Amino acid sequence: MSEKALEIIDLLDELRNNNLYVHNDELTGIKFKNEYLKDRPVYLVETLATINALVKKGTMMLYGGHGGGKTTLSKYLGQIFLGKTSDEIEQAILRGHPQLTEEKILGSLNLEQLMGHKEIRNGNIEVQWNDFVKSQWKIIDEVNRLSPYAQNILLSLLAEGVVKYQNQSYTVGNFTVFATMNPPDEGNFKLPMPFMDRFAIALPITMPDYLSMQTIGKKDKLNNKSTFDFRLQNNDLDLIQDLIQDSIEYEPEAEEFINNIIADYRLCFRLTKEASEGLTVDNGLCTNSGECRHFVDSQICHKTRNPLSVRVKEDLYRYGRAFAWLLGYEKVTSSHIKIIAPYLIWHRSNLSKKFLKENIKTKFEDKVFSINSELEGTKTIINQIHSRFENRYDNFIKPFNDALNSKLSAKDFTELINKSKDVEDDLLIAMEILPELQKLEDYYNEMLDYQTKINNTDDISILNRLSSKLKREYKIRNRQLLANKIETKIRRLKTEKYPQIKIEIKKEDYAKILDSVILKSLFSTVYGVELNFNLSIGKLITLSKSSDEFILETKPTRLKLLCYYQGPENSIKKELLKIGEKTA
Repeated sequence: MSEKALEIIDLLDELRNNNLYVHNDELTGIKFKNEYLKDRPVYLVETLATINALVKKGTMMLYGGHGGGKTTLSKYLGQIFLGKTSDEIEQAILRGHPQLTEEKILGSLNLEQLMGHKEIRNGNIEVQWNDFVKSQWKIIDEVNRLSPYAQNILLSLLAEGVVKYQNQSYTVGNFTVFATMNPPDEGNFKLPMPFMDRFAIALPITMPDYLSMQTIGKKDKLNNKSTFDFRLQNNDLDLIQDLIQDSIEYEPEAEEFINNIIADYRLCFRLTKEASEGLTVDNGLCTNSGECRHFVDSQICHKTRNPLSVRVKEDLYRYGRAFAWLLGYEKVTSSHIKIIAPYLIWHRSNLSKKFLKENIKTKFEDKVFSINSELEGTKTIINQIHSRFENRYDNFIKPFNDALNSKLSAKDFTELINKSKDVEDDLLIAMEILPELQKLEDYYNEMLDYQTKINNTDDISILNRLSSKLKREYKIRNRQLLANKIETKIRRLKTEKYPQIKIEIKKEDYAKILDSVILKSLFSTVYGVELNFNLSIGKLITLSKSSDEFILETKPTRLKLLCYYQGPENSIKKELLKIGEKTA
């Protein structure tokens, strides 16, 4: 477990010890990997709120009753992760109100320029952007009191990271958003699905339990706020987010479990859910004359009304990494995804009314009481998908992936097809895997032939010719997988011939790149003409010349540009070393 993760947990414990935030609900089925924390509960609210801060552009909705601590927790986390004061965070809070105007959300025109007391440059009066727009830590209080008009303004920020006002735009950059939502009343507006889909994670929060109530009010919270050191050392949230993204890997079955979740929510034997508006699982799709044979309790299809968006899959990847890192794991497992998936899905899906009613009834009978029927229904569905996935993975999904990557023998490939034909009660196998295998059957021998040629040569020129030929093998639908194998092998062979070197270019030396004709041209192909280095992800470029092949991978951080060069001595390597410093 990293020192930073331990530091975060210690700060969260200080919040509890000072009675500044108390919620004792736990995420069950998971423990911290670190021996030092083996007995510490994985608290539900603080854990999910914390991982929202550990991903770039994290968005979370906290749903619950008045006075449940939603906004309070959001403020404290802003102090912990960005070192902001309570007043600075308060200044940037957007408080929901039906009459909230564009100016109150985004900003206003420069009054001095409007009055003629200040020069107007570039023909436009300056927009003085509000603190909410400029702050990296954003809190939207009572988001369901925003009118549809105000929601649309925020949709641009959440979806694109850009806001526009008076023909000017502002790029928000990296941000963390917490939105709080109280129970409906006469001043609330409905939040439509496209808006809800922009919030990666949502959590219904109960009021503190009886045990927690024993400590509330015993200490002066306002005094504690002024004396408690909330700050994470070095205020390096961006670097922590980069570390999580780069260092936490996925177990293969965890990735496939995510794919299975998306597929099971989408698949229907009778129609395409995303293209059907009139006929749904609630109004006749599953109970028309000649009932669908999949309308049984073991199937997911009749419990979900609409498919999940692509954003759900992306968010499961991002938040899965943050969750594993915080708990001290080096890799994300399917268990991690199983635990957090309901909180990333329930608010972005529509479940069958019949299923929700039956599910809650079952919970009541089992004396399991919940605060949100959609969340509990989603938990039931995810558990059901996970149970089926454990059988699918070894028997079908792993062999299917091996076939896609030309790792199955011709005999094993044929056996997999025959075994898949015998499965009729699993829509993923019947509707997705089997049809793909049958298409693959037409060119599987050619794939095996390419694989053999790739394995049997270490000659880069031969591999390049194979790659060129593969581009025109249109009947091999998954030829990009073979192309990736060729590229990976070429990179490995180059690595063996040329060791990689790391060159660090300090931010203050970025301008020197523009002085070099060679580097200016090269970097413009990566970062654009303006050479904008305020990017948070690395770009990969691979250039090849007849006798001068090299690989250059670049990654900008907050303070420097990291360049990983691999190849022979050439003008590009010399220019990089002239500007930057070679490190181990």
